[in-house]
Amino acid sequence: MENLRKISRTPSRRWMLLLGLAIFMGYLITVAVIHRDGRQAAAEGESPLLTDFTSLYAASMLVRQQAAVDLYRPREMYQASLLAAQAAYDGKLSEKQARAIGFHPWMYPPTFIPAAIPLAYLPYLLAWFAWLLVTAIPYLLAMRTILKDQSFWLIALGAPPVFYNIMYGQTGFLTAGLIGLGLVWLQPRPILAGICIGLASVKPHFGLLIPIALICGAHWKAFWTAAITVIVSAVAAGLLFGADSWFGFIGTLSSNLRGFEQGAYNWSVMPSVLGALHQAGLDLDWAWRGQILAAAVALVAVGWAWWSQPERTPLPGLDAAILCLATLLAVPMVYLYDLMLLVPAIAWLWADMRDRGYRKWEVLLLAGCCAGLIGLREFGATGPMVGVALNFALLCLALSRQFEARRRVGA
Repeated sequence: MENLRKISRTPSRRWMLLLGLAIFMGYLITVAVIHRDGRQAAAEGESPLLTDFTSLYAASMLVRQQAAVDLYRPREMYQASLLAAQAAYDGKLSEKQARAIGFHPWMYPPTFIPAAIPLAYLPYLLAWFAWLLVTAIPYLLAMRTILKDQSFWLIALGAPPVFYNIMYGQTGFLTAGLIGLGLVWLQPRPILAGICIGLASVKPHFGLLIPIALICGAHWKAFWTAAITVIVSAVAAGLLFGADSWFGFIGTLSSNLRGFEQGAYNWSVMPSVLGALHQAGLDLDWAWRGQILAAAVALVAVGWAWWSQPERTPLPGLDAAILCLATLLAVPMVYLYDLMLLVPAIAWLWADMRDRGYRKWEVLLLAGCCAGLIGLREFGATGPMVGVALNFALLCLALSRQFEARRRVGA
C-alpha cells in the first residue's frame, strides 16, 4: 500500500491498561446504577428490571429439577422464569411483578445446556458475575493472541460491545472468544482451532459462513476437527439429556422463526439487516429480501477473501476480520451483545494498520465506528440502522485493505 503512515511510537502498557480499565470501570458503574435503579423501582411496586441472564438462570434451575426437554416447552420454561425472577429479587416480587417479565424461550441447542447447569448452584447475582468472568476467559485469551501488545488492554476492555454484554449478562464473550481463538489458531494450531470452532456451535447461526471460509482457505484439518467436535458434542448432549432434548430443540425452530412475524422480538436492539430495514418502515417480507441479499453479499466477500492462491501474500488477520464482519451482516437475528464479534475484527484491523501502516482516513474511520457503537441502545428505532452502517463500514475498510495488499503483489 502506498503513502502509509507508520506507528512510530506505541503508547506505554501502563497508559493502555489504565485507559482500558477506566472505560471498563465506567461500564461496570453504569450497569450497577441501572440495576440499582431497577431494584428501587421494583421495591416501589413497579415492573422489575430483568436481563437476558434471567432466562439463562431459569434454564439452569429447570434442568436441576426436571428433564432437559422441558427447556423447549413454553409452560415449563415460563414457570422457571418466574422462579428466576424471584431469585433475582430475593423473593420480594409480587406475583404481578414477576409475571411482568414475559416469556423468553430457550433458543439454544442441547450442547449449550452443560454451560448453564452450574449456575443454579449459586445465588443469582453471584451466578451472573461468575458467568461473565468464566466466559471472558476465552475472549481475553483470543484478544491477547490477536494483538500481542499493549493495545490489547484498551480494545479488549474498552470496546463498546463489552458494555452491552455485561449489561445483558449474555453470551457475547463466549461467542467472540471461541470464534476468535478458532480463527487466530488456524495456521499455528489447526486442531485446537477446529475444536474452538466446533464448540462455538452452541450459537449455531454464527457459524453460517465459517465452513465456507475454511473450505475456500483449504483449512482441511481445522474443518474436519470442527465437524467432528460438533458431532461428538451433539451425541454427548443426546446421551446426557436424552434424544428428546434434540427433538425439542428442532421442534422450536419453526416457532422461533415465526416470532419475527408475531412481533416476539425487540427490533430496537436488533442491529441486523433485517432489523434495520424493518425499523426503517419496510414490510417484513421486503426486509427479509434485503437480509437475503446481504447474506449473499457477505458470502461473496468471505469467499473472495478466503480463496486460497499460492501467489497471494497471506493476511490471515484481515481474512478473519472479514469473516466476523460478514457474519453479522448475514445473520438475521443479531442483538447488541452479539456485536462482541466486532471486537476481534476491530483488533485484527488495528493489528494490520499497526504492522503495515495506515492512511489517516482509515484510522479515523476505525475510531469513529468504535465510538459510534456506544450509542446504539440510546438511538432507539434508528439504532439498528446505525449498527448495520457501522458494521458495513468496517467490512468495507477490511476489504479495501485486503484488495490493496493483493494488488501490490499482483494477486
